[in-house]
Amino acid sequence: MVLASILLAVLAFVAAVIGFLTTPIPVVGLLFSFGAAGLALVGMMLGGRAVSKARRSLGSTDAARVAVVLNTMALVPPGLVAMSCGVCNAVISTGEVDFQRSFGVSWGTGTAADAGSGALPIPDRAPTSAEPDSPDSPPAPPPSEPAPAEAPPPPSQMPPPPLPAGPRN
Repeated sequence: MVLASILLAVLAFVAAVIGFLTTPIPVVGLLFSFGAAGLALVGMMLGGRAVSKARRSLGSTDAARVAVVLNTMALVPPGLVAMSCGVCNAVISTGEVDFQRSFGVSWGTGTAADAGSGALPIPDRAPTSAEPDSPDSPPAPPPSEPAPAEAPPPPSQMPPPPLPAGPRN
């Protein structure tokens, strides 16, 4: 159990370094960042069990205590990486990642602030009356003809929502 605990301390430190380096990769960095802290915690538990077993058998607890100390020291870097880089990775991985032919990466948060990634793109602005010659503007009616009357909007098919309850006395 002592050797497994020491091995977990080394693996936790290596996973923390890999998690720090792979933070820009959306899911991989997240797994390594939080997995390293988990490895250190499991190593601390195994080291504690080894200390308890050594005390019961009246043997030496030196190796088991070294394993607990190593895992405690191995928990600090992964904890910092998980709470800084891991959380940052979790936030960034919810946005869009667009890869171009030039292998440039474009990080974005979606097409609209509240609509999510499946939203429609923002349309071009509508032409104003100040731009009569733009190709997108409809032709203006001749000045001699009166403008057609606009039909009133159809009545709403849904009844209005109920009013909230008033104060009760």
